[in-house]
Amino acid sequence: MQDAMNAIKERLTGYNALKQESAGLLERLARMKAAAEFPAPAEPDGSQHTSGDGQRMARAVENYLEYEEQMRPLMEKNRAEMQRIEQAVAQLPDPLEREVLRLRYLDGDSWRLPRWRDVAMVLYGDDDEKQIHGCLRLHKAALQGLSRFEW
Repeated sequence: MQDAMNAIKERLTGYNALKQESAGLLERLARMKAAAEFPAPAEPDGSQHTSGDGQRMARAVENYLEYEEQMRPLMEKNRAEMQRIEQAVAQLPDPLEREVLRLRYLDGDSWRLPRWRDVAMVLYGDDDEKQIHGCLRLHKAALQGLSRFEW
C-alpha cells in the first residue's frame, strides 16, 4: 500500500514539472514565432541596399516550424498526463481532500512544492501544528482515495 501511495505522490509531484516544462516550451515557441514574423513595412528612404532579411526570415520560419514539430509530441504527452492527474483528483468525493491536493501539487507556479504550513494557511486560515497535521491527514486520505482509481 505504501509503495502505491509513494507512486501516486511522485506522479502528483510531477504535475508541476510538466506544467513548467510546457510553459517554457510555449514561451520559446512564441519567441521563435515573433522572430519569424515580418516586421512592419518601412518607408522607402531612397537608398539601394540589399539585405539578408528575406533569408533571415526564411531561416527563422524554418527553425520555428521544425522546433514546433519536434516539441508537439512532448507537449501533447505533458498535456495528457496533466489532464489524467486533474481528472483523478476531481474524482475524489471529499472537497477538502481535492483542495489539499490542488494546493500542494496543481496550483504551484514554481518547481518547488509549497510548504505544508502554506497549505494550512490557505485551507484553514492558520498555520499552527494542529492545522498542519489536519492537512497531512487529508493528504493521506486523498492518496488512499486515489489509489482506488485506475488512472
